[in-house]
Amino acid sequence: MEDMARLSLDSEEEPLRPRSATPSQPPGGQLQTQSRRSLLVRSASAGPWTAHTVTYGSRRPGRSLTRDTSSKKRELPPPSAGRSRWCWCVVALISILIAVASSSLYLATDLSFLIANKELSCRERRNAEFPITELKNQLKKNIVGQNLAIESLVHNLKMFAASSAERPFVLWLSGWEGSGKTLTINIIKGVLPKEFRVQTVLAQLLPGSAYNLQEKAMGLVQGLEPCAPNLLVIDGWDGESRLPLAILEQFLKSLHLPEATTQNASRVLVVLSGTRGGRDVWQHFLDLQRKEGGEMNFLEHDFTNLSLRLQNTHYLASVTSNVALVPFLPMDLAQIKSCVVRELLRMQREDVVIDEAALARVMKEVSAHTEFVPGSDPPLAIHGCKRVPALLALVLSGSLDDLRL
Repeated sequence: MEDMARLSLDSEEEPLRPRSATPSQPPGGQLQTQSRRSLLVRSASAGPWTAHTVTYGSRRPGRSLTRDTSSKKRELPPPSAGRSRWCWCVVALISILIAVASSSLYLATDLSFLIANKELSCRERRNAEFPITELKNQLKKNIVGQNLAIESLVHNLKMFAASSAERPFVLWLSGWEGSGKTLTINIIKGVLPKEFRVQTVLAQLLPGSAYNLQEKAMGLVQGLEPCAPNLLVIDGWDGESRLPLAILEQFLKSLHLPEATTQNASRVLVVLSGTRGGRDVWQHFLDLQRKEGGEMNFLEHDFTNLSLRLQNTHYLASVTSNVALVPFLPMDLAQIKSCVVRELLRMQREDVVIDEAALARVMKEVSAHTEFVPGSDPPLAIHGCKRVPALLALVLSGSLDDLRL
């Protein structure tokens, strides 16, 4: 009976299909009945398949096994781990803030120290002493026949060095051609300490248009050194040219413009040089000579009135009132001889200087080719000592006959 029952059940099973084929899913009730029968038959026949209970709706054993063995199960951290992590973050953040605050404090201290040192250095450079004594010695050694100009220059420079005025101070070097103005400027530049800032303007190179002149003046203002005394040289105020006076006026105005980058510029000394006013200086000199005689001590005479008069005559008073005149007097025959001796020493021709006869012959040749003011007594050289080096070179070379004045 059991065999018949087995045969009966086996006949009701589905025929076996190839593994590659996809089985069609029977209806729910039929599938459940077939599964139960199949399990009973396999259990009764003790076949190779192991019987197990299938619960529908649960995960398949194969899939569960695959997931459990192919990947590690994630372990959830305990609640205290999150709190510990937050604590470490807070500690790190506090450490960073403390480090930043300490760095800022040290940086602020360093900046304060640097600023204080810079201000101290700036103050020391701004108060750099003007080498008055050295300048006076160099002028007396190299400038011939201009005792009045030297004393006036030294006196006014002492006043400039001692003053703390913010306005630029103008020294007006006025005199004839060849009287030593340019040489004086070069000596001033040579003795100045390295702290001084020097700018030079040549009148021959100044632009003619007002716009370009204003740009040039603004460039001079921006070139000033705030932490040191400044020297501005305007050379070439000759004849009727108004460009040097115009650049001075624009420069003084530009100091107060909003776009000026050096509002707190240190002391500014302006040297305005040229032959402008030289005739007036010469006339004043002749008047004093007639009044006081040939042997005069020019240091006893006050040139203040002459300075004020010349400032009004040549329109300098309309530009600035902070001006001092440095008068360079004409050169007479005795001073031309001094220029010859100075040039011979510079050329290292002491043999001519020592030999009085040789010096007299050289002096005779030089004076014979020097132009003097007609009727002047003593004779005044029109070009001063300016042509002495060229004349002396021709005399010593024997080529004086080729010179055409």
